[in-house]
Amino acid sequence: MLEVWGRKNSNQVIHVMWTVGELNLDYKRHNVGGSFGGLKNEDYKKLNPNLYIPTIKDGNFILWESYAIIRYLSKKYGHGSLWPKDICEAALADQWIEWFQETLMPKLFPIFWNKVRVSENDRDNNKIEELVKNLNSTMEILEKQLDGKNYIIGDSFTMGDIPVGAGMFKYFELDIIRPSFPNIEKWYNKLCQREAYKEHAMNKFGTNPNEWLEIEKKG
Repeated sequence: MLEVWGRKNSNQVIHVMWTVGELNLDYKRHNVGGSFGGLKNEDYKKLNPNLYIPTIKDGNFILWESYAIIRYLSKKYGHGSLWPKDICEAALADQWIEWFQETLMPKLFPIFWNKVRVSENDRDNNKIEELVKNLNSTMEILEKQLDGKNYIIGDSFTMGDIPVGAGMFKYFELDIIRPSFPNIEKWYNKLCQREAYKEHAMNKFGTNPNEWLEIEKKG
């Protein structure tokens, strides 16, 4: 049985758990990190010297770093589906994992942080508006990529949809003004119909630090 260490509402853990769900793998998840603690001890340090989440153990094999985990699980258990058989398609799927990490996440998550993890009295609404404007140009890249496609690289769902798609739940749930992106909206609606997405990615996160903490405590 696959073991996963990480709390349910951690962004990086969501990516891994959605992958696990799509692959229909048996697993046991250990609630660690955040309000659960459990990272700063010698047992966990032996698994992951960085003391971050997520970490997985697959048999005797231990792996950390969420994107490495997505690639590993997809290639081992989803070759021909999450990990396309065609080497070029696999590279394109991998490209969009990197795009999320290097391009989309740095623009999306400051908005999420300021709208959810910062108390309302301490928020800089002008800053948030500027962050949203900066995000829109990046979303236009995704909108263009999805033109005429069911999923990010074509007709089939792959590992490339996972980090970007997980981020879209936050994007569409945040209380911000969003321009119309028909291709993204169509794709997102497809994701929302996937059982693994419903179970692992559509995690409510609240609208302020107290709500966030209360949701986290429920595990």
